[in-house]
Amino acid sequence: MKNVAVAQKMNLPWVESPFFNDLLLKRNLTPEQRERVVHYNREGFLLLHQQVSHDLIDRTLREIESEYPANVGEQPSRHQDLWKKYASVREIASQPQIFDVLRLLYEREPIPFQTLNFKFGTQQRAHSDTIHFSSVPARFMCGVWVAMEETNANNGPLFYYPRSHRQKEFNYFDIGIEAEENYAEYPHYEEFMEEFMETNGYQRQEIHMQKGDVLIWSSNLVHGGMPIKGGNVTRWSQVTHYYFEGCMYYSPRFSDMFANNLNLRHVVNIATGKVIQHSENGRPIETINTGKFRYAVSHNFTLPVLLKEVFKKVLGRKPF
Repeated sequence: MKNVAVAQKMNLPWVESPFFNDLLLKRNLTPEQRERVVHYNREGFLLLHQQVSHDLIDRTLREIESEYPANVGEQPSRHQDLWKKYASVREIASQPQIFDVLRLLYEREPIPFQTLNFKFGTQQRAHSDTIHFSSVPARFMCGVWVAMEETNANNGPLFYYPRSHRQKEFNYFDIGIEAEENYAEYPHYEEFMEEFMETNGYQRQEIHMQKGDVLIWSSNLVHGGMPIKGGNVTRWSQVTHYYFEGCMYYSPRFSDMFANNLNLRHVVNIATGKVIQHSENGRPIETINTGKFRYAVSHNFTLPVLLKEVFKKVLGRKPF
């Protein structure tokens, strides 16, 4: 039990902590809560049955259906942040029962910050969300997938690699790719992730869900979408990405990790409409937005140093 004091000081979600078993002994949980946190810690995901009402799902589908093409392969295949246009999308992202589970898992207040709505399966290759969204402290981010209709082997269900969340967070720098503003290099990242999973013995699993079911996955769980086998079949779904309070929030794919230049995100809490302040160990961090990068100004990053970095990024050279 001596590890508990050390574990409580770690800047990690407790469900991701190497001292999880010690911490679990100190929690007063119901049998259901205990089962949930243990499964999330071990496997990296949690399936919750019938968490979103069918009435809300049907209302959402009626509102957003006109935004999508009739056939698989036509664009747009997805819509980001429809919560700004449709209250029903925002309502799904702000479900109190989902918030309660996220508070249990992360012991911080959840911040829904992005929605993605799909009519058809993504058929997306293996990836981890940490390439797109990360935080300091690390791993205070997760994805929540809501099935808006049944998923099966024909309509491109989700796949995932159980326990892959325990690997390190791979970014472009790790695999020899420079930060970029477009997706030209992204296929190389996907190739790396697929090969890494296969080489290290991870077994891909499909997951089939019913309308109203919810899947929560750890930020670093490797997942994707299976091929669509049933022709022009739909797979209506909504993904909401969540950060948690008290962090810096950034995009690794746009960041220069070697130089510690973080592309900080402009985070708006979907549930409240409020802009979220970046913070470091409880201390607020101010930012300067140059149009391409958002730089941090903190207690250990002085304004003169910041301005030199901004000048170099924007003009491509040192100020003097």
